[in-house]
Amino acid sequence: MVKRFYTSVSTQQADTGYFVSLDTHRLKTPAKRDLALPTLALAEALAEEWDAQGDEVLPQSMPLMRLSATAIDRVADALDATIESFMAYSSSDMLLYRADAPQRLVAHQHENWSPLLDWVRTHFDLAFNVTSGVLPVEQPAENETRLREIVGSDVFRVAGLAHGAALFGSAILTLALEAEEISPARAHALSNLDALFQIDEWGADAEAMARLEQIALDIQTLSGYFSALKP
Repeated sequence: MVKRFYTSVSTQQADTGYFVSLDTHRLKTPAKRDLALPTLALAEALAEEWDAQGDEVLPQSMPLMRLSATAIDRVADALDATIESFMAYSSSDMLLYRADAPQRLVAHQHENWSPLLDWVRTHFDLAFNVTSGVLPVEQPAENETRLREIVGSDVFRVAGLAHGAALFGSAILTLALEAEEISPARAHALSNLDALFQIDEWGADAEAMARLEQIALDIQTLSGYFSALKP
């Protein structure tokens, strides 16, 4: 932990983007790179995180700062690899691997997950094959080219997409959250459908509930990040 070393927090615009300043000094990433942000909304969101710090600066309390710094310090240097990590979830997407029992869970997955497959087909022209069990199922070859077009090369967006896919275990859910097709609460329910089903059947312990609460906070942060990236 570091003692708070600044009094005021502000945002400013430059030719290379928007910046956050602590007193008179521009904020930098942990790798000492300029924290040039693509939108004023994202700069203001980061400024709010820094301004909310108390006597000590707690990095874990600034998730939008972490995502933005990751985009600059890590994704920018490994863009292709990060895109690949997101695309890998499109073939192992949790929405594609369904239970074969009990029947109530089978029906629950179909009712809640299948509409998103219809949405991604209509919205992005992506079709996916669904299977029961854990054995890999082959996906249409054209999906890879289409996904690369969809993802693009903006490091901030790619950072968010990769983070979301890892958080959900689903590229499809991540795209739906970014597009505001689903709310953060709905994304939480869909990505934890099996766990919530088991809780409904058998009850939950404190550790499981704490884990679900943390996931809900992470999803809310990601949704805010995607919203702040929009022009």
